[in-house]
Amino acid sequence: MQTVQELQKLLSKYEENGAAKLYYALNRKMWEMAETLNNTDLKTISLDDPKDKTFDRLKTIWKDAADLSLALKSLGDIAGITGDEQKDTKRKIPISPQSIAKIV
Repeated sequence: MQTVQELQKLLSKYEENGAAKLYYALNRKMWEMAETLNNTDLKTISLDDPKDKTFDRLKTIWKDAADLSLALKSLGDIAGITGDEQKDTKRKIPISPQSIAKIV
């Protein structure tokens, strides 16, 4: 059985800005995608080897990049991103019928 303090701590997570937390997580993934693309020299990829899937994986990254960047922009607008991750993710969003109605 959980204590009242444990339940309050769990509930407080739902009052944090989850959209901001997701924004920063996806932003880091986009950075990793860019690093992967920048660190790969296409001239060194063997296009003749059917077992080498490097080029296919890179194509997947750059095909999904535009959709992900648009989604990230929208998410940033919705989450009220200021650029200060600590501040943005810790901002309390009180749970109320009105706040839930705004989401739905």
